[in-house]
Amino acid sequence: MGRIVLSAAIALGGLAAVTATWYLLVLAVAAFVHRPADVRGRPRTRLAVLMPAHDEARLVARCVRSLIDQDYPSELHRLLVIADNCTDDTAAVATSAGAEVWTRDDPAARGKGQALRWAMDRLLAEPDPPDAVVVVDADSVAEPGLLAGLAGAAEAGHDVVQAEYLVMEETSSSRERLLAAAFLLFHRVRFGGRAALGLPAALVGNGMLFTRRLLETHPWAAFTGVEDLEQTIRLRLAGARVHFAADARVRGPMANGARADRRQRMRWEGGRFNIVRRQLPTLVTTAVLRPDLRLLEAALDLAVPPLGLLLMTCLAGTAAALALVVSDFAIWAAALPWVAALVALPAYVVIGLVAARAERRHYVALFGSPIFLLRKLATYARLGRRFDPSRWERTERPGDDGAERIQVGGVPIDVLDIAGAVGRISAAFGQRPLMQVSTVNLDFLVQAHSDGEVRDILRGCQLSVADGWPVVLLGRLLGSSLRQRVPGADLVPMAVAAAAERGAGVFLLGGQDGVAAIAASRLEERHPGLRVSWYEPPVAPLEEMDDEGILSRIEASGAELLLVGLGHPKQERWIARNRDRLPVAAAIGVGCCLDLIAGRVGRAPEWMQKAGLEWLFRLQQ
Repeated sequence: MGRIVLSAAIALGGLAAVTATWYLLVLAVAAFVHRPADVRGRPRTRLAVLMPAHDEARLVARCVRSLIDQDYPSELHRLLVIADNCTDDTAAVATSAGAEVWTRDDPAARGKGQALRWAMDRLLAEPDPPDAVVVVDADSVAEPGLLAGLAGAAEAGHDVVQAEYLVMEETSSSRERLLAAAFLLFHRVRFGGRAALGLPAALVGNGMLFTRRLLETHPWAAFTGVEDLEQTIRLRLAGARVHFAADARVRGPMANGARADRRQRMRWEGGRFNIVRRQLPTLVTTAVLRPDLRLLEAALDLAVPPLGLLLMTCLAGTAAALALVVSDFAIWAAALPWVAALVALPAYVVIGLVAARAERRHYVALFGSPIFLLRKLATYARLGRRFDPSRWERTERPGDDGAERIQVGGVPIDVLDIAGAVGRISAAFGQRPLMQVSTVNLDFLVQAHSDGEVRDILRGCQLSVADGWPVVLLGRLLGSSLRQRVPGADLVPMAVAAAAERGAGVFLLGGQDGVAAIAASRLEERHPGLRVSWYEPPVAPLEEMDDEGILSRIEASGAELLLVGLGHPKQERWIARNRDRLPVAAAIGVGCCLDLIAGRVGRAPEWMQKAGLEWLFRLQQ
């Protein structure tokens, strides 16, 4: 009798797991046939675009520019940045970029949800309110068709519309690629599959549209850390359905660094569990009492755990079920639902990525899933100890300050990923005094050990990143949180891209045989509108260089970013001795990067980069 009861319990748990996994698999298959309806016509909807921004001075201008450059009549959309309890110059930056700014100062009611309700109430109280309100996060970049796609869906009769929200792949890190794959599965596959089956989507906080008639009857009322999910449930209970506009797209950056990533996961996972705990019984009870199959389906969708947790549950459940069967404590049939659930998950991921038109890097990123699952376990362990669902906490963005700084061989290293490093450089544009940036590899450490002047120069750099794997490994041995290198060959092109985004000029100093001119031409081709100046000084010892002539050329160019390719340590010495006179915001010693940009030399194969052998490839060249 005990064996039968235990077998039934195992099978019942497997039934719940197989329901969740096969539900996802059905959505992945349905996503293949999802084709967005062409609802665009001549635009007529007047939009107010709200950008809630708390201390977003570094990124808000980029967002505003992407919304100004929309394929939508400028007279029909109004850009409003909500400078919400800001302590930086978000308001001034947003105004300069071309947005209207509303300043909100209410420390007792902090958070995105509070800011949205405040702004929406003000808009609806105006004599001539807009037809619809669009919400875009201030750190995001809207693709040109975002507003047209959202407005087209509204004009087709949908009162709540969610755009496709994907990751901005800026750093090429494995963590970013894995997150990008996860966003494809959730926001493109899951929503696309539901749309193909005639089911509504969910709000995800970015790229949302609400018509005026909906806000007048169902105002924004979600104020937790996962305000988008909370508002979705409120609207579903009220009978409103969220339409997925696959032809409208917005992209956002991932959290800046491991610490911010942990805190963001805590907020997302903890907030979601809180909403499930509070709202799932309400959804099920209401669905049964009405009765309403649509609410029952909403309850099923809410009950499906996040993919990582679902995978860990299926692995643990299958292993436990098979162990009990082998030990003869349960019958074989009891384990079949768990096996079926476990088989469905990889099928969902692969089919889903194919349906989402994922690229090769997204499939490769799946090999990092075990590390991701371990981080998930740590998150759930912390959630079990403490979590305040009412607490609002700003996610750290690329470029935020406060990074850990360690000493490796007497040389300071900032514990930043490449997005954080680029953000720091971008934030320096327009500022003085100059920020000197060093990309520290093993050669830098050797030079610093034997040359006190070089050591002092590196200690005086405002930003120093770990370019080589030996530096990263030494940092780990010292017990720091340094986990990834920031290759100068990747940092420099991204810093140039940031300069192009900010409208800042670039000056290339160094190189031989015309390499600087070729590199300048290539950069201008990659970034239309970017101003790139260059100068290849005659080969000479540092003491014989014409500093005055070089400085006058740089000043005449008006550049904000200076890339010095004179080789280490000559380039660092030159920057340091002219630091007080250089008329730029940031200067980087770039070594052979000008040759890489010009195509004179190539990067090491990816496997050598990951194995820490790029130095060997350079030596061979």
